[in-house]
Amino acid sequence: MIESVFQVEPAGLITLWHEVFGDPPELPARFLEQLPAYGCGFAAVEAGEVLGAAYWIDALELAGEKCGYLYAVAVRPEARGRGLGADLSRACFEEGVRRGARYRCTAPAEPSLFGWYARILGVQPALYRQCREIPASPSLPVRPIPPEAYEERRDALLGARPHLRCGAAAMSYEAENCRCFGGDLYAVGDGIAAAGSEDGYALVREALGPEPEQIAAAVAAHLGCEKARLLSCADEGTPFLAADRPFPPGTVWNLAFD
Repeated sequence: MIESVFQVEPAGLITLWHEVFGDPPELPARFLEQLPAYGCGFAAVEAGEVLGAAYWIDALELAGEKCGYLYAVAVRPEARGRGLGADLSRACFEEGVRRGARYRCTAPAEPSLFGWYARILGVQPALYRQCREIPASPSLPVRPIPPEAYEERRDALLGARPHLRCGAAAMSYEAENCRCFGGDLYAVGDGIAAAGSEDGYALVREALGPEPEQIAAAVAAHLGCEKARLLSCADEGTPFLAADRPFPPGTVWNLAFD
Protein backbone atom coordinates (compact mmCIF):
# COMPACT_ATOMS: atom_id res chain seq x y z
CA MET A 1 0.00 0.00 0.00
CA ILE A 2 1.38 3.41 -1.00
CA GLU A 3 0.72 6.12 1.56
CA SER A 4 2.03 9.52 2.64
CA VAL A 5 5.19 9.38 4.75
CA PHE A 6 3.46 11.78 7.12
CA GLN A 7 1.15 8.88 8.07
CA VAL A 8 4.05 6.50 8.78
CA GLU A 9 6.07 6.14 11.97
CA PRO A 10 9.45 7.83 11.36
CA ALA A 11 11.42 4.95 12.88
CA GLY A 12 10.67 2.65 9.94
CA LEU A 13 11.60 5.32 7.41
CA ILE A 14 14.85 6.10 9.24
CA THR A 15 15.82 2.43 9.42
CA LEU A 16 15.14 1.94 5.70
CA TRP A 17 17.23 5.02 4.79
CA HIS A 18 20.12 3.93 7.01
CA GLU A 19 20.14 0.36 5.69
CA VAL A 20 19.90 1.30 2.00
CA PHE A 21 22.11 4.41 1.86
CA GLY A 22 24.40 3.86 4.84
CA ASP A 23 23.93 7.40 6.20
CA PRO A 24 23.93 7.81 9.98
CA PRO A 25 20.35 7.76 11.33
CA GLU A 26 20.67 11.38 12.46
CA LEU A 27 20.56 12.57 8.83
CA PRO A 28 17.20 11.03 7.82
CA ALA A 29 15.80 11.93 11.24
CA ARG A 30 16.66 15.58 10.63
CA PHE A 31 15.38 15.36 7.05
CA LEU A 32 12.02 14.02 8.18
CA GLU A 33 11.72 16.72 10.85
CA GLN A 34 12.19 19.41 8.21
CA LEU A 35 10.31 17.73 5.35
CA PRO A 36 6.92 19.46 5.85
CA ALA A 37 8.67 22.80 5.18
CA TYR A 38 10.00 21.79 1.78
CA GLY A 39 8.20 18.76 0.43
CA CYS A 40 6.46 15.46 0.99
CA GLY A 41 6.96 11.76 0.32
CA PHE A 42 5.40 8.34 -0.05
CA ALA A 43 6.04 4.98 1.55
CA ALA A 44 5.20 1.41 0.57
CA VAL A 45 3.87 -0.26 3.71
CA GLU A 46 2.86 -3.89 4.13
CA ALA A 47 1.71 -5.50 7.39
CA GLY A 48 2.98 -2.44 9.23
CA GLU A 49 6.50 -2.70 7.75
CA VAL A 50 8.06 0.01 5.58
CA LEU A 51 9.27 -1.71 2.41
CA GLY A 52 10.17 1.40 0.44
CA ALA A 53 10.03 5.18 0.38
CA ALA A 54 10.64 8.14 -1.90
CA TYR A 55 10.61 11.88 -1.25
CA TRP A 56 9.67 15.01 -3.15
CA ILE A 57 11.51 18.28 -2.48
CA ASP A 58 9.74 21.23 -4.07
CA ALA A 59 10.63 24.36 -2.12
CA LEU A 60 12.84 24.96 -5.16
CA GLU A 61 12.89 27.52 -7.94
CA LEU A 62 14.57 27.50 -11.34
CA ALA A 63 14.46 30.55 -13.62
CA GLY A 64 11.46 31.90 -11.71
CA GLU A 65 9.49 28.65 -11.99
CA LYS A 66 8.67 26.10 -9.30
CA CYS A 67 10.88 23.02 -9.49
CA GLY A 68 10.48 19.61 -7.86
CA TYR A 69 13.10 16.99 -7.12
CA LEU A 70 12.66 13.24 -6.59
CA TYR A 71 14.99 12.21 -3.77
CA ALA A 72 16.14 9.15 -1.81
CA VAL A 73 14.17 6.41 -3.54
CA ALA A 74 14.80 3.28 -1.47
CA VAL A 75 13.38 -0.25 -1.38
CA ARG A 76 14.37 -3.05 0.97
CA PRO A 77 16.41 -5.75 -0.84
CA GLU A 78 13.86 -8.46 -0.08
CA ALA A 79 11.05 -6.34 -1.61
CA ARG A 80 12.80 -5.45 -4.87
CA GLY A 81 11.52 -6.69 -8.21
CA ARG A 82 7.90 -5.87 -7.34
CA GLY A 83 7.81 -2.43 -8.95
CA LEU A 84 7.71 -0.54 -5.64
CA GLY A 85 10.48 1.88 -6.61
CA ALA A 86 8.65 2.74 -9.82
CA ASP A 87 5.32 3.16 -8.02
CA LEU A 88 6.85 5.44 -5.39
CA SER A 89 8.67 7.52 -8.01
CA ARG A 90 5.50 7.96 -10.07
CA ALA A 91 3.56 8.94 -6.95
CA CYS A 92 6.09 11.70 -6.27
CA PHE A 93 6.03 12.98 -9.85
CA GLU A 94 2.22 12.99 -9.89
CA GLU A 95 2.20 14.88 -6.60
CA GLY A 96 4.67 17.32 -8.16
CA VAL A 97 2.11 18.15 -10.86
CA ARG A 98 -0.56 18.70 -8.22
CA ARG A 99 1.78 20.99 -6.27
CA GLY A 100 2.54 23.07 -9.35
CA ALA A 101 6.07 22.03 -10.34
CA ARG A 102 7.06 23.40 -13.74
CA TYR A 103 10.21 21.26 -13.80
CA ARG A 104 10.29 17.74 -12.35
CA CYS A 105 13.68 16.11 -12.03
CA THR A 106 15.94 13.65 -10.23
CA ALA A 107 19.64 12.77 -9.95
CA PRO A 108 19.96 9.03 -10.68
CA ALA A 109 22.47 7.36 -8.37
CA GLU A 110 24.36 5.79 -11.27
CA PRO A 111 24.42 6.14 -15.09
CA SER A 112 22.57 2.85 -15.64
CA LEU A 113 19.51 4.26 -13.88
CA PHE A 114 18.95 7.05 -16.42
CA GLY A 115 17.26 4.54 -18.73
CA TRP A 116 15.07 3.22 -15.91
CA TYR A 117 13.89 6.70 -14.95
CA ALA A 118 13.30 7.53 -18.61
CA ARG A 119 10.99 4.52 -18.92
CA ILE A 120 8.96 5.13 -15.78
CA LEU A 121 8.93 8.94 -15.63
CA GLY A 122 9.75 10.13 -19.16
CA VAL A 123 12.77 12.14 -18.00
CA GLN A 124 15.94 12.73 -20.04
CA PRO A 125 19.44 14.01 -19.12
CA ALA A 126 19.18 17.75 -18.56
CA LEU A 127 22.58 18.54 -17.00
CA TYR A 128 26.01 16.95 -17.04
CA ARG A 129 28.81 17.08 -14.51
CA GLN A 130 32.59 16.94 -14.48
CA CYS A 131 34.93 16.07 -11.63
CA ARG A 132 38.40 17.57 -11.22
CA GLU A 133 41.02 16.58 -8.63
CA ILE A 134 42.86 19.53 -7.10
CA PRO A 135 45.71 19.48 -4.54
CA ALA A 136 44.92 21.13 -1.21
CA SER A 137 46.28 24.63 -0.61
CA PRO A 138 45.45 26.98 2.30
CA SER A 139 45.54 30.03 0.02
CA LEU A 140 42.15 31.50 0.97
CA PRO A 141 40.33 32.00 4.28
CA VAL A 142 37.52 29.51 4.89
CA ARG A 143 34.69 29.92 7.38
CA PRO A 144 31.28 28.28 7.78
CA ILE A 145 28.26 30.47 7.05
CA PRO A 146 24.55 29.89 7.71
CA PRO A 147 22.31 28.62 4.90
CA GLU A 148 20.53 31.94 4.34
CA ALA A 149 23.85 33.77 3.95
CA TYR A 150 25.08 31.09 1.58
CA GLU A 151 22.06 31.42 -0.70
CA GLU A 152 22.29 35.22 -0.63
CA ARG A 153 25.94 35.07 -1.72
CA ARG A 154 25.08 32.41 -4.29
CA ASP A 155 22.42 34.59 -5.89
CA ALA A 156 24.84 37.53 -6.03
CA LEU A 157 27.61 35.45 -7.62
CA LEU A 158 25.35 33.87 -10.24
CA GLY A 159 23.42 37.04 -11.03
CA ALA A 160 21.05 36.64 -13.98
CA ARG A 161 22.37 33.20 -14.91
CA PRO A 162 19.59 30.59 -14.53
CA HIS A 163 20.19 28.66 -11.34
CA LEU A 164 18.55 26.54 -8.68
CA ARG A 165 17.26 28.41 -5.64
CA CYS A 166 16.68 26.13 -2.66
CA GLY A 167 14.86 28.40 -0.25
CA ALA A 168 15.62 28.53 3.45
CA ALA A 169 14.35 25.10 4.50
CA ALA A 170 15.91 23.04 1.72
CA MET A 171 19.20 24.94 1.96
CA SER A 172 19.22 24.19 5.68
CA TYR A 173 19.00 20.49 4.84
CA GLU A 174 21.82 20.89 2.31
CA ALA A 175 23.94 22.26 5.15
CA GLU A 176 22.97 19.32 7.39
CA ASN A 177 23.98 16.93 4.62
CA CYS A 178 27.41 18.56 4.31
CA ARG A 179 27.90 18.53 8.09
CA CYS A 180 27.01 14.86 8.22
CA PHE A 181 30.14 14.25 6.16
CA GLY A 182 32.41 16.54 8.14
CA GLY A 183 31.88 19.67 6.04
CA ASP A 184 29.55 22.65 5.81
CA LEU A 185 28.52 25.61 3.68
CA TYR A 186 31.50 27.97 3.48
CA ALA A 187 32.52 31.48 2.59
CA VAL A 188 35.90 31.09 0.88
CA GLY A 189 37.63 34.35 0.07
CA ASP A 190 35.25 36.18 -2.26
CA GLY A 191 33.45 32.94 -3.13
CA ILE A 192 31.46 30.11 -1.57
CA ALA A 193 31.59 26.34 -1.42
CA ALA A 194 29.42 23.44 -0.28
CA ALA A 195 31.56 20.49 0.76
CA GLY A 196 32.13 17.45 2.92
CA SER A 197 34.71 14.67 2.96
CA GLU A 198 34.53 11.31 1.22
CA ASP A 199 37.16 8.57 0.86
CA GLY A 200 39.86 10.92 2.13
CA TYR A 201 39.00 13.68 -0.36
CA ALA A 202 37.20 16.96 0.13
CA LEU A 203 34.10 16.44 -2.00
CA VAL A 204 33.27 19.97 -3.16
CA ARG A 205 29.75 19.86 -4.56
CA GLU A 206 29.86 23.51 -5.49
CA ALA A 207 32.53 26.20 -5.68
CA LEU A 208 31.48 29.61 -6.96
CA GLY A 209 33.67 32.68 -7.21
CA PRO A 210 36.54 34.20 -9.18
CA GLU A 211 38.70 31.04 -9.03
CA PRO A 212 36.70 27.88 -8.27
CA GLU A 213 39.76 25.61 -8.26
CA GLN A 214 41.50 27.80 -5.68
CA ILE A 215 38.33 27.76 -3.59
CA ALA A 216 38.20 23.95 -3.73
CA ALA A 217 41.90 23.72 -2.81
CA ALA A 218 41.35 25.94 0.23
CA VAL A 219 38.38 23.89 1.39
CA ALA A 220 40.43 20.69 1.09
CA ALA A 221 43.13 22.21 3.29
CA HIS A 222 40.48 23.39 5.78
CA LEU A 223 39.08 19.85 6.01
CA GLY A 224 42.52 18.31 6.42
CA CYS A 225 42.42 16.50 3.07
CA GLU A 226 45.29 16.23 0.60
CA LYS A 227 43.06 16.74 -2.44
CA ALA A 228 39.65 18.08 -3.43
CA ARG A 229 37.25 16.55 -5.89
CA LEU A 230 35.48 19.52 -7.44
CA LEU A 231 32.12 18.77 -9.06
CA SER A 232 30.76 21.24 -11.58
CA CYS A 233 28.03 21.43 -14.20
CA ALA A 234 29.19 21.18 -17.80
CA ASP A 235 27.77 20.90 -21.31
CA GLU A 236 29.17 17.38 -21.51
CA GLY A 237 30.59 14.76 -19.20
CA THR A 238 28.80 12.37 -16.86
CA PRO A 239 25.00 12.69 -16.90
CA PHE A 240 24.00 14.34 -13.64
CA LEU A 241 20.36 15.38 -13.61
CA ALA A 242 17.35 14.03 -15.50
CA ALA A 243 14.24 16.18 -16.03
CA ASP A 244 10.90 16.07 -17.76
CA ARG A 245 11.73 19.17 -19.83
CA PRO A 246 14.96 20.90 -20.93
CA PHE A 247 16.49 23.43 -18.56
CA PRO A 248 17.27 26.99 -19.70
CA PRO A 249 20.70 27.22 -21.40
CA GLY A 250 23.53 27.83 -18.95
CA THR A 251 21.61 26.56 -15.89
CA VAL A 252 23.67 26.09 -12.72
CA TRP A 253 22.30 23.43 -10.39
CA ASN A 254 25.22 21.71 -8.55
CA LEU A 255 23.37 21.06 -5.27
CA ALA A 256 21.55 17.73 -5.45
CA PHE A 257 21.19 16.91 -1.72
CA ASP A 258 23.04 13.60 -2.33
